[in-house]
Amino acid sequence: MTVMPTHFYEDRQGNLWIGTLDQGLYRLQKQSIRTYTKEQGLIDRDAYAIYQDRSGAVWIGAWHSGLSRFADGRFTNFTMANGLPNELVTAVFEDREGRFWAGTHGGLAVFDNGRFRKAAEPTLPADAVVQVICQDRQRVLWFGTRLGVARYENGVTRFLTKRDGLAADDIHVILEGANGDLWVGGYGGLTRIRNGQFTRWTEKDGLPSNNIWSMHEDSDGVLWVGTFDGGLSRLQNGKFTNYSVKDGLFDDGVFRILEDSLGYLWISCDHGIYRVSKHDLNAFASGELQAIASVGYGKIDGMLTIQCNGGIWPSGTRTRDGKLWFPTQDGVAVIDPRSVAHDLIPPSVMIESTVIDNVLAPAGNMLRIPPGKADIEINYTALSFIDAGQTHYKYQLEGLDSNWVDAGSRRIAYYSHVPPGKYVFHVIAANSDGVWNDTGRTLPITVLAPFYETWWFEMVMVLAAAGLVAIAWRYRVAQLESAQAMQQAFSRQLIASQEVERKRIAAEMHDSLGQRLVVIKNLALFLLRSRKNGQPQDPDVETIAEISEEASSAIEETREISYNLRPFQLDRLGLTKAIAAMIRTAGTASWIRFSPELDNIDDFFPEDLRINFYRIVQESLGNIMKHAHATEVKVTVKRTPENVTLTIEDDGRGFGPEARGANAFRSGFGLTGMAERARLLGGEFRVRSVPGCGTTIVVEIPRKGVRSG
Repeated sequence: MTVMPTHFYEDRQGNLWIGTLDQGLYRLQKQSIRTYTKEQGLIDRDAYAIYQDRSGAVWIGAWHSGLSRFADGRFTNFTMANGLPNELVTAVFEDREGRFWAGTHGGLAVFDNGRFRKAAEPTLPADAVVQVICQDRQRVLWFGTRLGVARYENGVTRFLTKRDGLAADDIHVILEGANGDLWVGGYGGLTRIRNGQFTRWTEKDGLPSNNIWSMHEDSDGVLWVGTFDGGLSRLQNGKFTNYSVKDGLFDDGVFRILEDSLGYLWISCDHGIYRVSKHDLNAFASGELQAIASVGYGKIDGMLTIQCNGGIWPSGTRTRDGKLWFPTQDGVAVIDPRSVAHDLIPPSVMIESTVIDNVLAPAGNMLRIPPGKADIEINYTALSFIDAGQTHYKYQLEGLDSNWVDAGSRRIAYYSHVPPGKYVFHVIAANSDGVWNDTGRTLPITVLAPFYETWWFEMVMVLAAAGLVAIAWRYRVAQLESAQAMQQAFSRQLIASQEVERKRIAAEMHDSLGQRLVVIKNLALFLLRSRKNGQPQDPDVETIAEISEEASSAIEETREISYNLRPFQLDRLGLTKAIAAMIRTAGTASWIRFSPELDNIDDFFPEDLRINFYRIVQESLGNIMKHAHATEVKVTVKRTPENVTLTIEDDGRGFGPEARGANAFRSGFGLTGMAERARLLGGEFRVRSVPGCGTTIVVEIPRKGVRSG
């Protein structure tokens, strides 16, 4: 197909636009990345380790094919036929003596006279694959493997692992700092070796991830740590500052960090190569910036694939001419930072359209939303022809949003159920280089209120609500008055029952105990008169026996009266045994067969509240013996960590609802008294009874409800 250009235009961002006769519009954009792959002579597409030696040649290790050496514009390839122990290359390095090393899955090799030969030293474990090689200023060689680090000096190899102080055994990067510190990173964390001393850092100490793949120390002594999946970290003076996608980083993968001469860090990842300003990173660390800007580069910039490789060392290099070489899964991507276009012009922002409840709204300088409309969509954009896909947006609905909404590259704002009122939608944008148009574009929005949200309707509702409140208040007052009346009635009944109890005790003491004491007194006087009348000095045996019998009866009645007031077993034996004794006594005094099942509840109730539980059981048994005509009674006390449950079941004649009021105050308080005692214990009292089918009383008392008075 022949294209007939008719017009040419270069925009302010360096793009060339070509208008054609009948083939539409074309844009020509300068590519920033050059790629070397198999078609240009590279030994294989899947490149990993890249290193420039002192001669200026660039060595490129392929994953399964061997090594390529790029010099004078051409590639020379090396395989096992050229002496490599294995063609799966995992590390490349040139030491201070000029020896070029290659780590493979078959062992270490040294380049000598145009060929590789397998290195006899250092001595490594058979399955230790070298992934990084480094030499410090003392000319000690360090070999990082999947099993630890080998230190090689003067023919002696010392193998170091986590047992010696390393944070990880699977080592992916070793770097010597300007002050002589040796930094070691891998799957497990970061280690610093200083004067033979080991210091370790992991996620617990501030690292964004324990999976370290790269490191770079800049001229200020700042250590930049790259991770496989946690983003970038900055270490200075013992403090970590972490950067991730949420902070503006292009990707959380940091496979290799290279610094250019313009103040930028270039980073490879699974989604391409990106650039970030070191000035912005430092400003973020000091709190001067709340977010950073990073620029990503991919296929549109010249890469054949966006998937970069990493995890072995070095996975990228800066050559002497300032170019940056990164390995990918389809060759090597080479960037010249000085030729990369910088977009310093803020993008123009536009509001394209608005949609209300999925219906396109008329375009205009303002937006009026009728009542009852729920969903609003606002479509906006910014004009930028350099990496337009990395344009960054923020928006705010002034009057509703308290802060800016960071939309990233999304070009639609969504709002649901916006309250009636007046608002202003404001959107701003930044280009791929982080240059913001802070003025942006605005759109006034008015949301109309439905009739039920107007002032007059609200006034009617207020008056209606006031009327309802008044009615509810009167109803509540009536409830409180009724409750107060019931409380007063109960108090009167309580006082009356107390007076009855006092009268009973007084009568018993007067009629029974008092009469016996009178008899004892008269017998004693009789003996005294007999003595005065000259009768024999020895007392009458029968008279003394009567005195003893009457005294015993008085003592017994005193004990019974005392027991009715406060059972002594409760204090001497504890609540559980006191209840058991009461049940045994009830069984002895009647023809009823009692079956007790009692858990120990001595420590469940405070001492001053035990009598209430005891009286509930006592009152229940008394009622059964007096009124139920039962033959069998089962008394169960079950305890759990949360509550105590009392169940008393009889097979007596039972009673109906109409009899409860009549029986309510038989034997002390009756059912009402038992219910009141259960309430004082914070529990619940329930009665189930059917005429002819017996009665069941259940009392549930939670531990949290038991409080000492």
